[in-house]
This record gives sequence, structure tokens and C-alpha cells, in this order.
Amino acid sequence: MAAAEQPDLVAQFSALRETAAAANGLVEVEVDGTSDLVGLKIDPRAMRLSSEELSAAIRDAFGRARDAAQERAAQAIPEALRMETPELTTLLQDVKADAHARMDEILVVANELTARLDRLMQPKP
Repeated sequence: MAAAEQPDLVAQFSALRETAAAANGLVEVEVDGTSDLVGLKIDPRAMRLSSEELSAAIRDAFGRARDAAQERAAQAIPEALRMETPELTTLLQDVKADAHARMDEILVVANELTARLDRLMQPKP
């Protein structure tokens, strides 16, 4: 297949979307085929959850959306490119590490926001 005829896999993966919800639908996460977080919806009622519960819900939804996106992305890869090579293995490990690092950053921000909301919700003396 000539280079001009080959599908632009990065564009295809970036366009692919998967969404997953957690905490009875109070948290919804959307990722693309590269495992980048492209959407995060937190229902205001989720603020009643503890920061640990909210963090767990975000991680759960992100993990399920990421797994579904990765499965769909794998199906979109032409058979000729599915052969595992050391370079591909390294690249996939880098993508996975990057996705985990980004999720850790998101969880830190979510925990900070939850803590701020908890402080704001405290009755004033």
C-alpha cells in the first residue's frame, strides 16, 4: 500500500471516542483512541461523595472508557501492523505511562476541587 493510500491511524485514533460512567452516572469520562481524556462530566450531586469516592469513580470511569477505546483502536489497526515489534511494545508502554500520568494529574485536581468544595460547604461559625 502506498503512503498516500495508508490510513492516517493517528487521526483515526484521535477521532475515536468512548465514554463510561460511574457512581450511578454521576461521573462520566470520555477518552479518544489514544487514551487521552477528552471529556469529564461531574454531576453536581457527585459533590456529596467523599473525595475518595469521587476519585475512585473518576478512575473507574476512565479505566473502563480507556479499555473500550483501546479495544476499538486495536480492531482498527490493519493486520500488517498488528505484528508486535520491540519498537511498538516500547511505544505502547510509553502511551500507557502517559495516560496514567495524565489521570494522576486529573485526580489531584479533582481531589483539590473536592476539598475546596468541602470547605465551602462547612457551616460558618
